[in-house]
Amino acid sequence: MKVAIITFGCKVNQYESEYMAEVLEESGHIIVPEEAQADVYIINSCAVTHTAESKVKNKIRRIKKEHPHSKVVVVGCYPQLSPEEPLRVGADTVLGNKEKKKIWKYIDLEKPSFFVDKAYWLRDGKVEKLKAGYIEKTRAFVKVEDGCDRSCTYCAIRLARGTKIRSKPIDQSVEEIESLVKMGFKEIVITGINLGRYGVDIDQHLTDLLWEIEKIKGNFRIRLSSLNPEDVDEKIYDYYKNSSKICHHLHLSLQSGSNRILKKMNRGYTKEEFMDIVENLRKIDPYFSITTDIIVGFPGETERDFLESIDTIKKSKFSKVHAFRYSKRTGTPAALMEDQIPGNVKRDRISYLESVAKEVAKEYRKNFVGKNVKVLVENRKNGFYRGYDQYYIYHEMPSGRTGEIREMKIVHVTDEGVVSVEARD
Repeated sequence: MKVAIITFGCKVNQYESEYMAEVLEESGHIIVPEEAQADVYIINSCAVTHTAESKVKNKIRRIKKEHPHSKVVVVGCYPQLSPEEPLRVGADTVLGNKEKKKIWKYIDLEKPSFFVDKAYWLRDGKVEKLKAGYIEKTRAFVKVEDGCDRSCTYCAIRLARGTKIRSKPIDQSVEEIESLVKMGFKEIVITGINLGRYGVDIDQHLTDLLWEIEKIKGNFRIRLSSLNPEDVDEKIYDYYKNSSKICHHLHLSLQSGSNRILKKMNRGYTKEEFMDIVENLRKIDPYFSITTDIIVGFPGETERDFLESIDTIKKSKFSKVHAFRYSKRTGTPAALMEDQIPGNVKRDRISYLESVAKEVAKEYRKNFVGKNVKVLVENRKNGFYRGYDQYYIYHEMPSGRTGEIREMKIVHVTDEGVVSVEARD
């Protein structure tokens, strides 16, 4: 059968989609792009917000309309939380997160059905391992951790992914990455649902894994996907100071610049502690790139709380802000909190925040004009080569070679990134 895989959500989902593609090919199926006519469309879903769920539902409806004779299989966090919902929208088969690992068993079922293990993390010991990786052979995501043992009051992902930390053993992680590097990948993105908690279940620390990856031979670089502030410690600082492969970019989730709201979110840190981390990272490298998430309109958020987030964005000089309107998630404490913020207020606030964040990011990029950076060239489109440097700044270049890390000189800042040219001695 011809199978198309459509991915929503986080880097962990991207990794798991790639894993599903590999095991399906091994079982005799043909993986095709979404645009092609497929016998089966697998939707690897996200449930972080109502908006994410709506996108999945709209995709189900669209596929069933455009390809009425094809099957739609919905997998992942959305059905993990609401198993029967995708069936009502039109999905043929609904699977949870555990079932991704044996996807070939479920994609050819004759009648609508769902298989969702609600507590899979308590007993499932199977660890995914990529053998071939991404076709583009530039950047590869490697999932080394699953689950979250934190208790943020707004988040349903821990309900979908489990409250038990599951770390991939160091030797298996290193073996997987060695294979990807040998195949030509130039950037390895280490990812997990709560990556900073890697190793707590196997008496290890994230940096124990990172230093072992550092020993792998080859011309490649390492990037961490995301850490929570409370997991950034002296071992993390030491690694960033002394690693020869790590990119000086970190997604550090702030969520709010108001200490009052952070406490209601049960985030476990203050904005002052967050700013200390920013300062420490920029002592290592004054250009250290920090991206973040911010939730707008959390229950009880006042105008003053909101403006504190704006102030923190400006002071942190983020290179990018991912802003989200607060979304009620069933089963979370925040969904029951009083003082829910009206939709029009959230809409106005996020519009203003995004405009401020865009200007702050542009000012950050202006610091690089005239400087040389190392860009991983990923593709060519409309006459320009495109890629990202070690600071995760997006480049458009008149020349390049896909799959290579090239030294480029930044000459101009655009609204989305920069323009660069080949660096000359």
